[in-house]
Amino acid sequence: FILQSWDPDLAKTAKAWAKKCLFKHNTYLKDPGQAHPKFTPVGENLWTGSLSIFTVQQAITSWYDEVSAYSYATNNCRGACGHYTQVVWATSYKVGCAVHYCPRVAYSSITNAAHFICNYGP
Repeated sequence: FILQSWDPDLAKTAKAWAKKCLFKHNTYLKDPGQAHPKFTPVGENLWTGSLSIFTVQQAITSWYDEVSAYSYATNNCRGACGHYTQVVWATSYKVGCAVHYCPRVAYSSITNAAHFICNYGP
């Protein structure tokens, strides 16, 4: 069991991508040296929703709640569980997150949004 600790480089990457207000994953996460000086690839979770309901706890809880779709017996998902597996990934020991206010988020219909991103390494 590995505890995660804060990584300012991952937070910087999360903030830079969040500021783009795109509802899609960072395209540089698999490129060596692009998302982090040491980690390749970098994992990522996105949460985008109404600014009025956003809390860090609520966003991370929504990712964790995908546990119900994950089977430890088969190590497979029965539906969406990629956010959950990223949060609890055994070898990830660093995390950095950021939130940015977006009047409009491209590739979604969301407006006045909190665009929250966490990056994970390795």
